[in-house]
Amino acid sequence: MQPHDEAPDRQALLDLADLQIQGTATADQTAQLEAMLIHDPEAQREYLRYTLVHGQLGLTVPAMPDISACLPPATQSGKAVSLKSTDDRRSTWPALVAFAVAASVLVIVGIRLAREPIEPRQPIAAPAPKLQTQPMAFSYDHRKPPLGMVGTIGNRRDATGPLTLTVEQGATDFQTQSGASLRVQGPALFGINARDSGVLFRGLVHAKLSDPASRFSVTTANLRILDLGTEFEVDVIDDQHIAVHVIDGQVDVQKRIRSPLFYWNFDSPATTTADLAEAGSRLTYGSRATRTGGIVGDGAVQFDNSPDAFIDIDDGLGSTAGTGAMACSSGISIEAMFISAWSGKFKDYDEIFRKEDGEYRFLLSFQNDANVGNYAMPPVPDGPCLSFGLHLEEFGYSELDMPLDGREGRPSKADLTDGKPHHVVATYDSFSGKKSLYIDGRLCFEHQFPVGVLAISGGSAQACIGNNGWVKSEAFQGTLDEVAFYDFALTADEIAAHHRRAARGESYFAPGTTPQSVQRWRSITPVSAGTRQVLNVQTGLPTDR
Repeated sequence: MQPHDEAPDRQALLDLADLQIQGTATADQTAQLEAMLIHDPEAQREYLRYTLVHGQLGLTVPAMPDISACLPPATQSGKAVSLKSTDDRRSTWPALVAFAVAASVLVIVGIRLAREPIEPRQPIAAPAPKLQTQPMAFSYDHRKPPLGMVGTIGNRRDATGPLTLTVEQGATDFQTQSGASLRVQGPALFGINARDSGVLFRGLVHAKLSDPASRFSVTTANLRILDLGTEFEVDVIDDQHIAVHVIDGQVDVQKRIRSPLFYWNFDSPATTTADLAEAGSRLTYGSRATRTGGIVGDGAVQFDNSPDAFIDIDDGLGSTAGTGAMACSSGISIEAMFISAWSGKFKDYDEIFRKEDGEYRFLLSFQNDANVGNYAMPPVPDGPCLSFGLHLEEFGYSELDMPLDGREGRPSKADLTDGKPHHVVATYDSFSGKKSLYIDGRLCFEHQFPVGVLAISGGSAQACIGNNGWVKSEAFQGTLDEVAFYDFALTADEIAAHHRRAARGESYFAPGTTPQSVQRWRSITPVSAGTRQVLNVQTGLPTDR
């Protein structure tokens, strides 16, 4: 349902437009203006009329000035550019500035440059935006930060990532930024999720590194093949088997460590808010996020639905979109225990977890508003829901909004605000294409995307527990405990096991296991030059197949 794109006040829009034309708009004012325009055609028309009038009044020559150099570059893959402030030449060229600003808006709202086709999957239609009539309460972060370059497709164009190549037949060449020359042999589906790594969903990829000191890895389900030499192939045989063929050098076959990347159990012995902040060296606690008895273990955190009820996470930050420890591509899971006193009223939002990197945000929250048509995929009726928002390649940002109506196996709002502890897990798995919500160990709502669609997340914004880190206006009301974040999708069996342990008052994780691990992969076996091995995709162990 969120973020909210509601009709802005006309005078506020014109005031911001004046600042933008004059070149005195701050970054926050520019972001507010963009938020007013991005999904509101009427506001866009009003803004264009206003800026064009300014441009016409400022013209002192009969010909239209050449503004092409002032236009912000459009990104590939249909991603809109962000609105930029004008420079100090505004005093000399008022007409040029006004026309450039107006043209920039035309770029933002009207131009969509499709990727040059390789052998693309079928085009995906995003949900049409819906005009809103409610007054605008505040601005959400609608930036579309630029993504990093991941490589070059053949000799045709540079590519920003993550992206997925669909090769129906023949082969497609790809040169990565890390120096690997790839050949994807069709029929194949191969995702480039970073400058030095890829995800093979089906088919065969051949990798050759020009510099032996460089590294490139290929991930397939629960395994990663890390290059330690110069040339190798990975072939997906079926759902259970892959073949690794090393032509030159050596690779290391690694198995995923199925522990959370971040895990906060709040079992610190601290007794005051100040002590709590001290104990969480990488967390910043708002004054109304207070320690309470644990749902599991000794401690949990109570949130009182006020702006100062929040926990900012000072960890996992990246420099740009798609970077940092929370930049997940092939899968993601968010897990928590909660006791909720959410009102469920219209325009009341209770965030469990949120990271607000513009259009690459992700969130898990209770929501109730009338914006379902803007973001919900699949479409659902308006009303109270549990929402899992994530940006997916080619789809853009969308939310899995589970109606809390008590129907078709879904919980009702009353079920989740009964004063009792509940377990929630949100997952996305690019290997299955499923985006899912689990309550108390049980799958309750799901949407099927095509296999191979990569998530785009990460960046410089702090993640936040129990509130919206961007505006601090969507505080949780109740208790949160055992919050965990994973860079892969938990399985249904893992989720059920976590719930069983938590219901007994135990940690999610079995005794003797590591509840949190910065290391994400464990070496299973090396494969040397001249060797071809068939491996089980879950265990990494060789098979006779």
